[in-house]
Amino acid sequence: MRRLVGSCFITDLMRVAITGASAGIGACLAHSFARTGGELFLVARREDRLRSVSEQCLSSGASKAAFSSRDLSLAGQGEALVREAIDELGGLDVLVCNAGYGIYGPVNEVAPAAMARAMQVNFLSGYESIHAALQHFVPRKRGHIVLVSSVLGKTPLPLAAPYCATKFAQVGLGEALWGELRGSGVGVSVICPGYTKSEFHEAAVATDSAAAFKRVGGHSPQTVAEAIVQAIAKNKREVLLTLPGRFFAWMTRMAPGATARMTAGFIARARRGSRSGNSDDAPSK
Repeated sequence: MRRLVGSCFITDLMRVAITGASAGIGACLAHSFARTGGELFLVARREDRLRSVSEQCLSSGASKAAFSSRDLSLAGQGEALVREAIDELGGLDVLVCNAGYGIYGPVNEVAPAAMARAMQVNFLSGYESIHAALQHFVPRKRGHIVLVSSVLGKTPLPLAAPYCATKFAQVGLGEALWGELRGSGVGVSVICPGYTKSEFHEAAVATDSAAAFKRVGGHSPQTVAEAIVQAIAKNKREVLLTLPGRFFAWMTRMAPGATARMTAGFIARARRGSRSGNSDDAPSK
């Protein structure tokens, strides 16, 4: 069966697990699949927000919208949520690893414990989920995995080294996994947004050196959700949403030294501006 999601047709991939589903990109994606009668399994920390999103999805057409409140900073939760999703939905077709935790600041100001938490939420919980989902997908020769990374997983940025490290890890995992699963019937898509206007940034942790940077503009969570739907429908390996993101990813690959000097200079100017009260915009998702 082919069903329209946004402007794309999804073929028989309608049992969907989404992490980070209580707001932002995850909630918008849940609504997109709900409008086609999809079966959803939604995961995030905030149970009240999950319940609200679940109820909205049922009202807009989801045939099922189960949810589970989980703290993905705890090891093992990524694997457990996939087992629960399969039990609740009677199977699984799409896994979207969207949970994320923002952490910004120079390395000497970010404690190893804070870095470990970011790595667990942004990368390791997704790895756990993917490993568990593959046990279900591979024997059936069908399924799709989505990793929601960032343009900062393609181009490093000073004062965002801890966050970049988690996002580079996601990109590396997704690219290698795509090669491993090529021809298996299981798709892999890595999504790299630029700055996205969502609650993600309100919850992000920034040290004193990074707190003064202001971000304006950016794209909406719905724009990212639509890109994810298209990536699944067209089995896209990677999606960079913005022209600047594509440019800097290309520059990083072709001229890494020049790109590093460019971004370092940008951040140095922004830091001088923040000390004078006129901070520049800083990029990121």
